[in-house]
Amino acid sequence: MKLIIFDLDGTLIDSLLDLSISCNRALQMNQFPTHDTAAYKYFVGNGVRTLIERALPEELRDRATIEKVKEDFMIHYGRHAQDNTKAYPGIHKLLHTLKEENYLLSVASNKYHEATVALVAHYFPEIKFDLVLGHRVGKPAKPDPDIVHDTLRMLDVDRKDCFYLGDSSVDMLTATRAGVTAVGVTWGFRTEEELRANGADLIIQKPVQLLSFI
Repeated sequence: MKLIIFDLDGTLIDSLLDLSISCNRALQMNQFPTHDTAAYKYFVGNGVRTLIERALPEELRDRATIEKVKEDFMIHYGRHAQDNTKAYPGIHKLLHTLKEENYLLSVASNKYHEATVALVAHYFPEIKFDLVLGHRVGKPAKPDPDIVHDTLRMLDVDRKDCFYLGDSSVDMLTATRAGVTAVGVTWGFRTEEELRANGADLIIQKPVQLLSFI
């Protein structure tokens, strides 16, 4: 292995509370019902537009409504994305160890690109990631493998020399479609059963376990 690609939310950082607070705030501003934080485990993962769509009442998911609530969400989240979010236990140690052993490290997230870059810089200032990519305008969101293909090309790594870590079906499908090794992590937002059902090659319960596979 030469390259480890990490999903962000649910894999490197626990951001669920801040995401749910911002989305609920945007829903309230537009007179829509809100949701418990736990429900957001199944709303997130496919990008901000899909998050808003899933949070809205099914009969009110027209384009104009989605865009208005999305705009309000992004304003609030841009100001409060770091209020409660934190790195998962053991992640800092894993990243330090991987850098010491000269692995390439990257992030591939469905969170919009600017927020992805800002959050990685805030929570991991001492880690030099070789590439950080969020969802970019004009690019397809995961589970389309485009973001992994871009990462492999930019870092000049063959797909057989890459692990992809993620916590959801979106991540496992992204990895398998890109032809890289899919590593499911159980400390995130979704279940081990979901990870296995969507193509996980490996499952780890703690970050340190990754080292035994590479």
